[in-house]
Amino acid sequence: MSKIPDTKENLETCAKYCGSCPTHSGIAGDLLFCARGKSRAPKPEAGCNCEHCPIWNGAGLKDHYYCRNGAAK
Repeated sequence: MSKIPDTKENLETCAKYCGSCPTHSGIAGDLLFCARGKSRAPKPEAGCNCEHCPIWNGAGLKDHYYCRNGAAK
């Protein structure tokens, strides 16, 4: 189970950061990777917005590219 809660509030916050990420799949609703796991259509690494996200910072996460690597442990 992920350490990040899959909540409406986190999803709304995530949309602001993952939605504008250069590595985002572009698929509507494909968000909150740190909680939900890999993207349905992962793209090659092209930059990551995780470290700017308040969810990432608040949880003390250190990794990046959850969209490619899966949920935070």
